[in-house]
Amino acid sequence: MSRRRESFAVQLNNQRSGPAGRRGSTYAQRLSLAEHVGTATDEVTAPFTSTFAPSEMRQLALVAHNHMKPAMKQFIETYSEILKKFRITGTQTTMKMCKSMWGEDDPAIHYGLTCTSGPLGGDAQIAALMCMEDLGGIIFFVDPLSAHPHQADIDSLLRLANCGNVIVCPNPASASSMMHTLRCALLKGERARGMIPSFFETLESPAVEEYKHAQAVALANVIKGKSPADPAPQAAEPPKEEKKELDTGKRAVSFGDDVVEVAPVEQGAKHTGPSISDTEVDRALMGQSMMFSNARLQALLNNDSDDDSDDDSDETGDVVAVPTAKVSKGLFGIKTKTATKSKTRMNMKKLGKSVRKMIIKD
Repeated sequence: MSRRRESFAVQLNNQRSGPAGRRGSTYAQRLSLAEHVGTATDEVTAPFTSTFAPSEMRQLALVAHNHMKPAMKQFIETYSEILKKFRITGTQTTMKMCKSMWGEDDPAIHYGLTCTSGPLGGDAQIAALMCMEDLGGIIFFVDPLSAHPHQADIDSLLRLANCGNVIVCPNPASASSMMHTLRCALLKGERARGMIPSFFETLESPAVEEYKHAQAVALANVIKGKSPADPAPQAAEPPKEEKKELDTGKRAVSFGDDVVEVAPVEQGAKHTGPSISDTEVDRALMGQSMMFSNARLQALLNNDSDDDSDDDSDETGDVVAVPTAKVSKGLFGIKTKTATKSKTRMNMKKLGKSVRKMIIKD
């Protein structure tokens, strides 16, 4: 007999009654944890000499929402010994806090760019630094309980940081842990570039490669006149030469990369070659080339005077290019050319059937 699955409430109660390390619920446990945190903080904030100059690394951004600014101020005061080893950039208020604590005349401190306030475009300016490949990390104390008028800019900054695989610390706990990694990397020097690679090289999210491949396929499809959503070909095939006249005296009808041989139509002769479907003929007429004389096409179309503007014949009178009657909507989805789609489609079908009858005519 299978054991009945315990309810969520029972599972939660079992978790609470489990080992003490899962939940620091008692005062003594919280006090002990605070002592450990204090000891680790004293070790990481001790004075040291960095093996990298600030100019050798990309900028480190400090950003905090209004309700998180006191926490950011405390964070800067605590980890100044590490932060001063970087070129610090950030929004206007955060940069003022740094300069008030560190001074503006110290030659050992290299300040980065001072961006404007977040709602006025500061987050977008920091994102621009990332796109210009001069941002290695972001310490962004986000307020999760308040609405922000520039939420779109915040989302854009964090999304681009993920695209660029840049170090991001969205809260004090992650930022404090990152300080240990930064100090270790600055002490070890060249051997530790791999600990903070985004401060030295331009990285990418693993998803970027697949995105670039999809964009390349879409561009290739558009160039070929196909839909951007068409799948990529499985394997590249060598291009086929488009033949106009064959050695056997037969005519060739071109359907894109395919060439169909058509025997010449003679009076009283029956066609014994492969038949051509209406769909294949329509494909040939829709923007492709087809070797028929102007007079024969004009006889097949039998257009009225209103449709004369749709015919496009060259001066020699040998080939007629049938218009595709595509309606362009421009860059902004606005229709820029009017056409009667149903009438054009009827003409295409009529021409396709007539050409097929002429080819296979007894």
